[in-house]
Amino acid sequence: MAATAVATAAVTLLAACGGGSDDASDADEIVIGFATSESGNMAPFDVEPTQAAMLRIDQINADGGVDGKTIRTVTRDVRSSPETVGTAATELIGEGIDLLVTPCDFDLSAPGASVAQSAEVPAISICAGDPKMADLTTLGDFIFSANAGSDVEGGSGAAWAIDQGWQSAYLLQDESIEYTKSAGAYFQATFEELGGEVTGSDAFPGGDSVNIASQAARLRGMSPQPDFVYVASWNPGGATAIRQLREAGVEIPVLGPAALDGRALLDIVGNASDIYYTGFACYTYCTGAESADLDDFVSAYEDEYGAEPSSAYAVLGYSMVSAIAGALTGIDDLDGPTVRDALAEGEAVSTPVGEVTYFSETCHKIIDFPMSVINVADGAMSFVTQQRLETLPDLGDGNACAG
Repeated sequence: MAATAVATAAVTLLAACGGGSDDASDADEIVIGFATSESGNMAPFDVEPTQAAMLRIDQINADGGVDGKTIRTVTRDVRSSPETVGTAATELIGEGIDLLVTPCDFDLSAPGASVAQSAEVPAISICAGDPKMADLTTLGDFIFSANAGSDVEGGSGAAWAIDQGWQSAYLLQDESIEYTKSAGAYFQATFEELGGEVTGSDAFPGGDSVNIASQAARLRGMSPQPDFVYVASWNPGGATAIRQLREAGVEIPVLGPAALDGRALLDIVGNASDIYYTGFACYTYCTGAESADLDDFVSAYEDEYGAEPSSAYAVLGYSMVSAIAGALTGIDDLDGPTVRDALAEGEAVSTPVGEVTYFSETCHKIIDFPMSVINVADGAMSFVTQQRLETLPDLGDGNACAG
């Protein structure tokens, strides 16, 4: 409702903008507006992907741009506030951007995406996981996400668990955001479709002040114990929940989605072990995945910003820009529908984690991203394997990327 209200209020202003930047095209520029968080609870997920995106833009511009067009950026700090995202989107589109980049979360991106949809300006979330960001109907056909999605994260985790011979699971569901809800739902559906059984489940509100003492006690009291527990959550709350499970004496393996990734997980869980998650890459704070392309990315990022990335989400921002540049190569007219259709053509993109396909006419997110299974043990992270999910179960939720 908030997203709809923001979009409705902005329609009059945006009608004069024409859904694109004719001036930018005439000036041999591609103008990208970034409405992402430099502060607030989403900053850990927005800052590094945005920095990595700027790094890739600089590299492309240094190589002559996109068909000679320089990529120019205009930025707004939305401070992890949905209302500010909507306002920032209105301002940026009013300035004549060709494409809008929104935060790394469906709930936070929705107001800005709704404004962009009304103006027919393509908008890409820099790494939102909830599949509603990419289904063409919830927010609209001008909306994309530069992520494989929490549906793929949950499903990949389930497929890997089955490969380990784990047949029974306990689902601990964080209900704070849509990302965690869909990660849990697609984990359970995939696990059961592959022959596993969720023998118990519980929920907690998530956020910054997590206390799962009662949930941990119920899990510890189950007999027999399930083979593992799937924690559908995000940091820092997810890491806190895992630490509390171990402190409560729950010793079975823990598995979770990509939002558990990063140094923050190590800082919070300490020396706890037998923890796994499906992440985007293994580098810097994670060992065992030898990749010259990832090494080059990390080196370039460190040279630019003075520190290595603290999570693998940075890779998504960097790769997103490669996908945008590839889609707009050979495109002279930067009006909204043309840019949208170019993005949806589904070309393979070279990224630091390999070649992946971005978007299709019906699925506006990464199509075939190989998730990396990461092990956390004794204060260290290590690469286990890559897990590529062939299909997603159809939950009847309108996910155009499933089935």
